[in-house]
Amino acid sequence: MPEKSQVLIVDDDPEVLKTLQLWLKNEGFKVFTAANKKQAEEIVKAENIAVCLVDLHLKNEDGLHISAALKSLDELLRIIILTGYPTYESAIDAIKTGLFDYLSKSTDNDAILGKINTAVQERDRELAIKQDCDKNKISIILIGHHLLFKEGLENFLKENTEYCLLQTYHAFDYVKKSDFNLDPALLLICASCNQMFLEKPENMFSNLKIIFPNAKMVLINCDYNDDKKRELIRCGAKGFLPAKTGKANLKKALNCILQGQIWISRELSHQLLSELLEDTNPEIVYRKPLSTFGLTNREIEILQALASGLSNFAISEKLFLSEKTVKTHAHHIFKKMLVKTRTQAVMKAMEFHII
Repeated sequence: MPEKSQVLIVDDDPEVLKTLQLWLKNEGFKVFTAANKKQAEEIVKAENIAVCLVDLHLKNEDGLHISAALKSLDELLRIIILTGYPTYESAIDAIKTGLFDYLSKSTDNDAILGKINTAVQERDRELAIKQDCDKNKISIILIGHHLLFKEGLENFLKENTEYCLLQTYHAFDYVKKSDFNLDPALLLICASCNQMFLEKPENMFSNLKIIFPNAKMVLINCDYNDDKKRELIRCGAKGFLPAKTGKANLKKALNCILQGQIWISRELSHQLLSELLEDTNPEIVYRKPLSTFGLTNREIEILQALASGLSNFAISEKLFLSEKTVKTHAHHIFKKMLVKTRTQAVMKAMEFHII
């Protein structure tokens, strides 16, 4: 016998709670009730709630604030706002909060039941996708609620089964420090959904690095100028994808980023390299790097010389090596760092503080 879906009703009117509880129980749901935020949070923490019906206007509390708090406890929780006084403004606020639906209490019972069943089905679908994300796949966490991109990502995952969606957060402030055990390979951060956090991105990126230290962070749905991209790269961004990125380009970008490259335009890449060369001391001084890729001391010296803009011949003169030996070292550097050009090697060395 399949397990009953669990529904939570949050309302401070005892008669409403009793009526809804009896009705939904007869419809086959396991029903819990709460009269305030504190009670609701305790139930969501303890039970596997699929759908939550929340009164918009409780006497002493705001239904939208309660909903946001519950979503922060369980991102997969589907919340339906019920109100006796629906307004356009409150509906917009509910949508912005990322709630599943917004209904008048006078809505026909069959319509409400249909919404609850749809919410349960959507949650079950997301759970199935999450459970399918085994260790042999490239795991992705999405931080954003942009509907079109979520649908596009789902289609991408169906066609590219080596990837899987591990978790979805409505926005950055829904990410919990306790989720550090998820360990995704990629974080896709929707720029439009996290606009307020990206105005001063240092805090967001530093926190994400602590919670997901192995993840590569990619900005999606973005249309930044080069100055903003520079700022975000310094914070840890590994690439930028505009709103209308196709599935083929998305796959190409993600594969490049996973290989350690930064997905930016050729023009911006050249600008960043030029800035690096302007700031680089031409004297070759060996410094112990923070991350080595298995490079030898001599290969790091060669890499620092490449960053100084020296030719193979100039490096050979500087380090008292043959030009052929310098080329051999460069080949080994490219192979170890998984890059193909001097520019890529220098950019990656800068990223990992090798030079």
